[in-house]
Amino acid sequence: MKHVKQKFNLVLSLVTVFLLLPALAIAQKSEGVRGGFFDTIKTPLIVILAIAVAIGLLFLVEKIVPRKIRPIVAIVFMLASVFFGYKIYNSIMAPVEFKQEKIKRYTAVINNLKDIRDSQLAHKTITGTYAKDFASLEKFIDTAQFAIVEKRDSSYTEFDKVYKIDKLKEVVIIDTLSFEPVIDSLFKGSDRYKRMKFVPFAKNEKETFKMETKTLPVSGYEAPVFKVSVAKDIVLHDQNKDLLRQEKRIMSVDEVDGDEIFVGSLDKVSDSGNWPTSYEIIQKK
Repeated sequence: MKHVKQKFNLVLSLVTVFLLLPALAIAQKSEGVRGGFFDTIKTPLIVILAIAVAIGLLFLVEKIVPRKIRPIVAIVFMLASVFFGYKIYNSIMAPVEFKQEKIKRYTAVINNLKDIRDSQLAHKTITGTYAKDFASLEKFIDTAQFAIVEKRDSSYTEFDKVYKIDKLKEVVIIDTLSFEPVIDSLFKGSDRYKRMKFVPFAKNEKETFKMETKTLPVSGYEAPVFKVSVAKDIVLHDQNKDLLRQEKRIMSVDEVDGDEIFVGSLDKVSDSGNWPTSYEIIQKK
């Protein structure tokens, strides 16, 4: 009988400890304390406290709960431990699943931004400015053509009567050979440019990227600039809100910084995006 009682006490102790593990998981996820000595010893302290509370609860059950209903209490505790164990598993796996989903969605978004950037650069090359909206950009892709040119060096020497020497006269002749449609150059017959304005995985299928253009004074010249962006809230609208909140505060060379994904800039002449090189590798794969 004593042996059975010891087994019951052991089971009850273990179950109680498992009940207190969610507190450990919550404490580990807490952002209230960052760095420092306490942050280093936080986990051991919580484990010790959990064990102490478990032992205290064990003695409390031994003293208060009648022996006949102790098995019922044990079953209740076991069911609770299974429930909280499931919650703990989710708390561990949630960041992993969030990261996997984030990478998948960001990759699709970035691919669209790259298409938009390439189209805008082609628009600037031919017209000298960036398209102000997607309608004009799509029309440009449908109708514009790149000139295929050939440069010929026709330099020659000429006698300089002043210096009494032969001097080289540099002459470059540019011949237009043909024209190539922009759509064939950028998209090779694909019609994905008609969908590049839509944000992948957005709650609203018709959600579009935000496009802005203006000019900046650069060395006495008004340089055209553009920026195309989308908020992370739109791309990850159905994900864990706490993890999304952390994602929007990220500042790292290995991650997409800030609360939006964008390409270009309105503050400087740039056609770069705010994503790391890892997304370039993903696209190549």
